[in-house]
Amino acid sequence: MSKVGFLKNKVFSNSLWLILEKILSIFGLIFVTSMVAKYIGPDNYGKLVFASSLFAVIQTISMFGSENLFFQKVSKNKIIGEKLIAATRKYRTLIYSILSTLLLSYLYFYTDQLTFIYSIATCIALYFALHDMPYSIYFDALLKSKINVVCNLIGLIFTLIFRYVIVAYNLNIIWLVVPIVSITSIPYLTRTYMYRKFKTNINLNTESNVYKKYMLGAGKKLFLYSLSVIIYTKTAQIFLGMKSQFDLGLYTVAITIGTSFSFVLNAIITSYMSQIYAEKDLLKSKQMTSFLYGIICTISLCAIFSLYILGPYIIKILYGNKFVKVNDILIFVSLSCLLSSISNISDKYLVKENAYNYLSRKTNVLVVFNVLISAFLIYFYGLTGAVFSIFITEFVSATLCNYWFRKGEILKIQLNTFSLSCYRNKIR
Repeated sequence: MSKVGFLKNKVFSNSLWLILEKILSIFGLIFVTSMVAKYIGPDNYGKLVFASSLFAVIQTISMFGSENLFFQKVSKNKIIGEKLIAATRKYRTLIYSILSTLLLSYLYFYTDQLTFIYSIATCIALYFALHDMPYSIYFDALLKSKINVVCNLIGLIFTLIFRYVIVAYNLNIIWLVVPIVSITSIPYLTRTYMYRKFKTNINLNTESNVYKKYMLGAGKKLFLYSLSVIIYTKTAQIFLGMKSQFDLGLYTVAITIGTSFSFVLNAIITSYMSQIYAEKDLLKSKQMTSFLYGIICTISLCAIFSLYILGPYIIKILYGNKFVKVNDILIFVSLSCLLSSISNISDKYLVKENAYNYLSRKTNVLVVFNVLISAFLIYFYGLTGAVFSIFITEFVSATLCNYWFRKGEILKIQLNTFSLSCYRNKIR
């Protein structure tokens, strides 16, 4: 078998493992979370989500844009990726600890007891997730997502058991702190063990300062990009949570169901982008990116049509009549998911072209735009405004903000998606 054919087989196999991993995650997210949401109601469920949203932003700040660097560097050179992961651990811990302490202090004085308890649990959970993410990216970049599947499956099984027991035995809702922490801590511990067995047996502390400086230099260019990604979803949740935690509960269910097919999109993008990153021919990489746009759009439109037909039945069966209002916003959430995937491909292509400055400028604009439009629409239109703020931001991110790069290079790549020549070679 040729090297190219072998790589394609690895990409396909890795995509399948990624899809399996996300199917397991979606199973836990939808079926078990639906039991919890039905059990505690939209208001308390909104409190849980509100705490998670705040700490997710802190987690993203603590990563300082390094998640994209990890994937790119590990894909090209495993040893360099390992050194970068080791060199940035202390920075991540320091930033997260300082910001989390400040946030918990604020929440202690200005929120109710239940929200504060959930916040402590979420803080601990996302600390584990913060240090687990580089290892997960490491195995994805090496097309060894099978390891991630096993680690996540172990954590998911324990979490499913914990959540089922809480609901089945009608325990106090404070006990939800156990599955909140276990869903990240157990995969982290198992993945850390696997990483130590798998990584290169060299001294990763050599040239540590070099990699720290590189992370700070390149990371700051990607920092606002990473922050904007979390802001697209979390800003709306935070503003909506401050206005109505009941509506936040409804909004979160809409996000859970409306983006349930995103695991397929992310699996394909993650695996296929590793092949694009490895491609040195610029014309071929553009063709491959156009092909990826086409695949993602086709899968998304099929999923959106299915949700249009089946969505109302799924919501009624899983969540009950209290969440029936979710039907009004479900399709727009799904369309936002499609736009988000298109934007994801474009941004990863920009990373391949080392266009960090462009990404930084783009995200500066998007962050301000997203905050302003979310604040305005949520203040006047509540739940509906939250959904449309995400939709509008994702549309601008997927289209207009990319078209200034090299005089419309990404626009040309996207338009090439509609050309039959983009698919002929792939079909052959």
